[in-house]
Amino acid sequence: MRLVVCFSGQGGQSEKHLHEVQRDPFVAGALARVLPAAGTLADNLTAQCVISALHAARWHRLAPRLGRAQLLAGYSLGELSAFAVARGLAPDDWLALAARRANLMDAAAPPGCGMLAVQGMNGTQLEAALAGQDAHIAIRNGETHWVVAARAALLDALETRLPTLGARRCMRLAVHTPSHTRLLDAARAPLADALAPWADGTVTVPVLAGISGGAQRRATDIVRALADQVAQRLDWAACMDTIMEYAPDAVLEIGPCNALSRMLAERAPDLPARSVDDFSGDDALAAWLARQAAGSR
Repeated sequence: MRLVVCFSGQGGQSEKHLHEVQRDPFVAGALARVLPAAGTLADNLTAQCVISALHAARWHRLAPRLGRAQLLAGYSLGELSAFAVARGLAPDDWLALAARRANLMDAAAPPGCGMLAVQGMNGTQLEAALAGQDAHIAIRNGETHWVVAARAALLDALETRLPTLGARRCMRLAVHTPSHTRLLDAARAPLADALAPWADGTVTVPVLAGISGGAQRRATDIVRALADQVAQRLDWAACMDTIMEYAPDAVLEIGPCNALSRMLAERAPDLPARSVDDFSGDDALAAWLARQAAGSR
């Protein structure tokens, strides 16, 4: 079966997911070593560590039942998890990189920032609406589906103003770091240094670059893209286009909630795309994959 696996980003994490990883013997120890004692799931460091642990735990549990994936992709933080899987990182190394990434982003970020999802405006309209303001398009999810990063006060104003200029929907996200914008440029070089030990050789499965949608097969290219993406706009729409070019029989999203599988379903309604969180358990997920495999024969 032709399978694409996607790893989700931040925003959908919950106490349920935290409890799942704290009880998982594969990741619990590694998570405890990087998790701040007083952190909450709304904090960038805690969120990135917990989500990465969830990716690692679920991949470890499910991989024997999935077969070999033909492509790995990840949304924002999820791109690091896609690389960790392709490079075969152990949980301690995987979560240490996630913690380092979060700490570098927090150190670089101006205080009081956030992110706003905007739907219904094309790129030209949105760029014009943001012109002259310290607001930045962080993610392109579609031709009229964007994520904007700025200081919270400016986002408040944009949330009111953009609907008058054509936006169909504006929604604040549960993220307080202006990721994928030049506001985090100071994090780029030290993150590249942190990733450098893993930059040699090839990977077992191609990994999509979030900033371009290109499939990468060399570790050196993947770590360069991972460092660049903290301060450069993500093009998830291009990633979805590449996924569709691979003509998979199924796409499985690993991580909290199902935002990526829903976006794929909107873009390609005939493409079977589901999230781990959609299923009652691993057996139900495996049964769904078996049905997709049978239908592809």
